[in-house]
Amino acid sequence: MLKVNCLFFRMFFLFMLVFSLSCAYAGETKARLVLNMNTGWAFHRGDVEGGEQPSLDDSGWTAAVLPHIMQLEKKHCGGDVIYDGVGWYRRAFKVPSQHKDKKITISFEGVMNACQVFVNGRKVAVHHGGYVGFVTDISSNINWGGSNTLAVRVSAEYDPLTPPGKPQGKMDFYYYSGIYRDVEMLITDPLHITDALAEDEVAGGGVFVTYPVVNNEKAIVRVKTQVRNEGKSLRMAQLRTRLIDKYGKEVGKKRSSLKLSGGQAVHAEQEFVVAHPLLWHPYHPDLYTLESEIVENGHTIDRRVETIGIRTIAYTRDGGFFINGEPFYLRGANRHQAFPHIGDAASNSMQERDVIDLKRGGFNAVRAAHYPQDPAFLAACDKHGLLVVECIPGWQYFNNDPIFVERLYGIGKKMIRRDRNHPSVILWETALNESRYPVEVARRLQHIAHAEYPGDQMFTVGDYFGHADRVDCFDVFYKQVSRFPKDGDVMSNYLEDQIAVKPLFTREWGDGVGEKPRVSLMENEEEQLKQCRGRYEQLNGHGYFDWCMLDANPRMGGHFLWSYNDYARGAEEETMFCGIVDINRYPKYSYYMMQSMRGKDEPMVFIASHNTAARHASSVGEITVFSNCDEVHLYRNKQLIGKQTRQERTPLYRPIVNKGGNPCYVFDAGTYQPGELMAEGIVDGKVVATYAVRTPETAHHLEIMLKEDGIQPVADGSDMIPVYFKVCDRNGTLIGSSDCKIRITVSGEGRLIGDGIERIGVNPQVVEGGVGYALIRTTRKAGKIHVVVEADGLIKDSCDIVTVAYDGTFVPEGEHAVYTGKEEDGVVVKKTAWENIIRSKTPLKIRQVQVTSALEKYEASNITDGDDFSWWIAADDTEPQVVLLELEQVETVFASRIRFQKDSSTYTHKVEFSRDGIHWETLYERECTGWDFKPVAVGKTLKYMRITVTKSSEGAAGLAEVTLYK
Repeated sequence: MLKVNCLFFRMFFLFMLVFSLSCAYAGETKARLVLNMNTGWAFHRGDVEGGEQPSLDDSGWTAAVLPHIMQLEKKHCGGDVIYDGVGWYRRAFKVPSQHKDKKITISFEGVMNACQVFVNGRKVAVHHGGYVGFVTDISSNINWGGSNTLAVRVSAEYDPLTPPGKPQGKMDFYYYSGIYRDVEMLITDPLHITDALAEDEVAGGGVFVTYPVVNNEKAIVRVKTQVRNEGKSLRMAQLRTRLIDKYGKEVGKKRSSLKLSGGQAVHAEQEFVVAHPLLWHPYHPDLYTLESEIVENGHTIDRRVETIGIRTIAYTRDGGFFINGEPFYLRGANRHQAFPHIGDAASNSMQERDVIDLKRGGFNAVRAAHYPQDPAFLAACDKHGLLVVECIPGWQYFNNDPIFVERLYGIGKKMIRRDRNHPSVILWETALNESRYPVEVARRLQHIAHAEYPGDQMFTVGDYFGHADRVDCFDVFYKQVSRFPKDGDVMSNYLEDQIAVKPLFTREWGDGVGEKPRVSLMENEEEQLKQCRGRYEQLNGHGYFDWCMLDANPRMGGHFLWSYNDYARGAEEETMFCGIVDINRYPKYSYYMMQSMRGKDEPMVFIASHNTAARHASSVGEITVFSNCDEVHLYRNKQLIGKQTRQERTPLYRPIVNKGGNPCYVFDAGTYQPGELMAEGIVDGKVVATYAVRTPETAHHLEIMLKEDGIQPVADGSDMIPVYFKVCDRNGTLIGSSDCKIRITVSGEGRLIGDGIERIGVNPQVVEGGVGYALIRTTRKAGKIHVVVEADGLIKDSCDIVTVAYDGTFVPEGEHAVYTGKEEDGVVVKKTAWENIIRSKTPLKIRQVQVTSALEKYEASNITDGDDFSWWIAADDTEPQVVLLELEQVETVFASRIRFQKDSSTYTHKVEFSRDGIHWETLYERECTGWDFKPVAVGKTLKYMRITVTKSSEGAAGLAEVTLYK
């Protein structure tokens, strides 16, 4: 009897296991299934012979969750020190045999930078390029009903043939590594709606939605849907398409008959006439749901859902950008997709938080610099109303190898096919950022873009307008100036030099020049204010000549600040501190400066001071308040300092106000007093916004601040929650000067990313500007996550985070070993960078500098003043231009560091040295850009160094800094 019972329970358990696997693919088995494949992975850092073989012993590999970076990095990891090798990923999975007659594909949203994909040991795909995903069919390689092995060999190694193509050590950003975006399994009927990335169809494949007519009374929505029959027999069905508005009301329904023989694919076109449409706009981003179904014999065999927005856009030479027939001025920022420690491997909710942050910060647009970004980021832009400039991957590099060129064209096509239905995307940057390349390449990219998106709603933009032969290569220009067509790249701060050829925008502004273009949160209040002060001047038209005068240019259609966030980059060890938020997305003063440029329907007021000390003008005679209100009142310790109106401040900021922005308010308190500063924003005589700041006292306690943004964390095993840890005084005021060490404990249904890895400094960590930061990843079980933070001598804090159950379906795991590897197994720490060697050397004193000519205010002394952002510029563009440096005495020079003036220009030059100034030897001759400024070994004895610039790609020769090291 006991044996019978045991047998019964075994059979029952087996039945329940099969039943549970079937339920994982539950519902209408004939319809499309989209299954989450982000969890259950194993990862190995380094190459593995036979890594694709199912029989490989991977028990020593590390359990991994996607999105995934192949090596967690330090927060400040600049200087080409990140992991750029090979890694292997494996995922055991099962597919019930009930789906044996279905098409099974795997969709990878992003793998950096090249990969090979294997199923059960057989190669099924090879892909190059990390910014646009791909789809691979694995149907013929599945072990039905049994366990399968999906293996991916990922290479982050340097590849000059894949855009962007430039070595990390010379890049202004990082590629990072890994399977860093979502992976899904799709199960469809052989008769199905295709995926645009899987099809090589110009202006086709998948679902393509266009809008031939759009106005307030009527819109025509044209839907082009590709259906493919991958079976062998004739299939007859219907394509049923429904359009549903944001209220759930069906506003359109179409049916098309389908008759496809085996192997055939067709495009079906359907049109909807929508009366009084809800037009998508950044300030009311109304979306529609488009449901497409294939119905056969009364059964839905495939179903796809798209979110779309009905709108029309246009650009004019003098009026700028128009949406739905109305002019709209773009105030945008450039965004890099990287985060601390995880690089680009951020969850979808992290993408959405950035969009919310940008919108809240006063921006209505974003330039996705310099590559196609996460589909979740674009979906969030649609949802929240943030306009997008989408860019092909590029940065100061072109390779004329046919492989590079063809891959560039391929990425351009796939970028448009992937993102063409997003109402937020209004410009397609088909230019390789700041790169020199043949005009035929620019012309071909223009042709590709308009072929992929026919009609009048495709607009391309180029970041260089150098010569007359490129006039027809772009629909919109970033730069247009005098002396066209000889060298139109040369900028000017004079309206008479601005030529009117096509619509004009500024793609990047705010960095490189000004009083303080880059500032860290670790710096004091006055330093932070300097960044804002400089940017007000720049918006007023007094910035770098590359920016076409910004708001002071009447033809300017909008501009994009560099940048939204601080970020690490390969070219320099120091983090790029030009953001309005830091690398953790914690706001600086300049965040609120830009926030004040929005309309007063969202009133705000912010005091750009911590009221810390009499030595700071920002706490005494230059207390600056940002506001979009009609009037601002400032109080110190409840005593009125002063009142100022928008009207009286406008003459100082006329160009900004004329373009819809707002002035800032500057108060002189006369003397300093510690205590509270409080500002009121007044609209129509009523206080509509207040802000207060107190003088920081001594550190007292810690506070946990969750970056919630209205987003509920999901227990899908891969969602991420950003958390700040603030050092505060007894009043709750942030101690911005604190650099104390904090300890974080996370328990329950969440895990602290990077916990205990001393190399990267997450836990414990030293706070920056009084603020710590960490990311928590959810588990697959909904529940509470308990977070505690503590530090010696301070009162600790704790909080609970509640996660909700995931409503999707996971791909069931197949049979695999228990993965016992650790996060740091095989970690690669690169050798000390050349820059660190140089820092140990002593700069030599340069006695004098002589130049052949100098532009007023850009004199020779700027070359040796220790400031990379003060320049010598030749008086004109005649060449050669010579710079002669003389040391105080004959010295043996270990190395030289030469930084040219303009980041995007190329300089052909020769460097020579001499002991007596008469007899010269050549050290080297080369061409480089203003970004190529790493120290070069010299190893010569000299008193004189001569730099001869024989060719500058645009405008006059210029140098930022020259340093010689002993």
